Amino acid sequence: MKKFNVPLKIRDMIVTDISAVKKLESAAFEDAWPQRIFETELDNGFAQYRVALELKSQNKRRTQNILGYTGVWFMVDQLHLVSIAIHPNYQRSGMGERLMFDVVDQANAALLPKIVLEVRKSNLSAQLLYEKFGFKKIGELKNYYKDNHEDAVIMLCKLDAHEQKIQSLIEIHQMQHPHLWT
Repeated sequence: MKKFNVPLKIRDMIVTDISAVKKLESAAFEDAWPQRIFETELDNGFAQYRVALELKSQNKRRTQNILGYTGVWFMVDQLHLVSIAIHPNYQRSGMGERLMFDVVDQANAALLPKIVLEVRKSNLSAQLLYEKFGFKKIGELKNYYKDNHEDAVIMLCKLDAHEQKIQSLIEIHQMQHPHLWT
């Protein structure tokens, strides 16, 4: 696990973040989304995108570097996690978990009892993260990813069944990574 002790702030993504998010997306994924997708998603009334900002002061100026982001869609009976990305230099620092707690908060605030997502079949580290939160594999989508026709694993978390587990994870995470909870 990497050391990361700079305070982190999570807030809604705004249009002026798109350029930095696109760079992060390109660093994190080989099949990065084009910039226009982020522009369209910010106008989508059923979507919410959030960014994780590293807050630090340099030369009496405060800078905010985007180190991660999430995107969700609000569906009728569930929250759909569309995308989550952490800059490769900050992966395994606790930031992915912190963003997942934020996604859970979004579902709870919208009174949505479930979160669903698709993940590359080969992305075992992401699947382990999701399983830690109580996600279970419920199916596969053949040839889902356009860049290499890889299958996607569909995972679902029923929040009420994992409420105590998630609360326990939050308490542990806050003790291990207090700087991520500013």
